[in-house]
Amino acid sequence: MEPLGNRRPCSVCITKNRNCPRFCEYAEYFPYELQSQYESANELFGTPNIITMMQHAPEEKKQMLATSIIMEGNAWTEDPISGGFGMIQKLMWKIMLHKAYLRELQEKIKEEKEKKPASSLY
Repeated sequence: MEPLGNRRPCSVCITKNRNCPRFCEYAEYFPYELQSQYESANELFGTPNIITMMQHAPEEKKQMLATSIIMEGNAWTEDPISGGFGMIQKLMWKIMLHKAYLRELQEKIKEEKEKKPASSLY
């Protein structure tokens, strides 16, 4: 293992309590700065499972997987009952509310246009 240089150990190596090699395969996806978020994901999935998922993922999808793992961990921290599904439900509800509001505004605009005489439009 080569020394880290100026980089801090990645979240995976910290959790596994091991030295983080200079070219650690997880440092790019779980940097030190995400340690608190990684801890949430670790509680949910466990580091061995996270490592297994990352090893089985194609290279081009690893960043998306790492982001998903972190987001799912955060979701369960914020909502231990519903997790990510609860977040999706809340977002869908907000979308429905905004669509209803948009329809209402569109109807008001249409009514206002119909009220004005045609000559005042130009």
